[in-house]
Amino acid sequence: MDSRTDDFRGRVRTFVNDQVRPHVDAWEREGAYPLELWRQAGRAGLLSLGHSPEGLPDDPGALAVLVEELTLGGAQGITMGLASHFVSLKAVQGADAAVAARVVPSVLRGDQSIVLALTEPQAGSDLRGFECRAGPHGDGHRLTGDKRFICNGGRADLLLVGALLDGALALFLVEGNAPGLSHERLACLGWRCLPLAALRFESTPARLLIHGREAGRLLQQCLQQERLNLAVMALASAELALRDTVEHCRTRRVGPEALLDKSVLRQRLAERHSELSVARVFVEQAVRWQAEGQLTAARAAIAKNTAVDVLERVAHDAVQLHGAHGCVEPSRVERIYRDARLLGIGGGAREVMLDIIGRTL
Repeated sequence: MDSRTDDFRGRVRTFVNDQVRPHVDAWEREGAYPLELWRQAGRAGLLSLGHSPEGLPDDPGALAVLVEELTLGGAQGITMGLASHFVSLKAVQGADAAVAARVVPSVLRGDQSIVLALTEPQAGSDLRGFECRAGPHGDGHRLTGDKRFICNGGRADLLLVGALLDGALALFLVEGNAPGLSHERLACLGWRCLPLAALRFESTPARLLIHGREAGRLLQQCLQQERLNLAVMALASAELALRDTVEHCRTRRVGPEALLDKSVLRQRLAERHSELSVARVFVEQAVRWQAEGQLTAARAAIAKNTAVDVLERVAHDAVQLHGAHGCVEPSRVERIYRDARLLGIGGGAREVMLDIIGRTL
């Protein structure tokens, strides 16, 4: 890591310690972190990765630091809320430079928020299964259809929406308060501090950004970044759960012995530590590949599946070894256990990742 990255890590860690960690349990209970947190992150330079907010930074290493440190704050929902905007902004920048010149600085300063709205009830994130459609209307377009499982979908200022136009994929920018747009709050297994929404578009005004094959290629490139983010998040969560479990086993006694003194349990923790260490090497290499322009779809898929698989094993053992302490709120390992299941689905389920990898064999 260079000194700039180290400095940025310190800034993120200070922000998390001051603005996030003391409030996470309350935000999880209440079902949402406050929107002011987004503006605070923008003013602190976190949303722009410590760079000037006037342009979208190309700094995969700093983005990995942001994702990791936010996750170590104790709630994956905060990470999804404060670090997922780069996926949408990359798509906007690649689709329409004029729109990007206006939207990118506004989002990076924390003045506006943006979310990606792809998932549909009947198709998940399968780009070939979309039913949300767009049609021309005056000088613009109108959207009709449904999106579901959209993080912050009910309170974002801007939405990047995938829909069909003349039978081909297109990306549209929609204002969060546009007429004909309605939303319904969804209760979710994990990420409880991050509001989840179902969206309905009924002849909703939308600005066309890109259409046709280029839209599909651009979106696939952006999804690679999302999968890499999820891999980094999974490793940070696994590290946090393993750290908490080792400490619990060091202090929890059964008779005269601490749990950590029992060789069978110590060996299990050693195995999880080993798996985590190996997965970290590949994910860190994937971040370097991203910086060098060499991150392929298969490599991103391997990183995501490997990290998530390790997290699920660590989270399972963390709850098991904490016993009843790991089953009640606000236990951190209980939260990580719930959140882990969402990482296995977000950005494409494990089976989708295996299919991507398999096509390269």
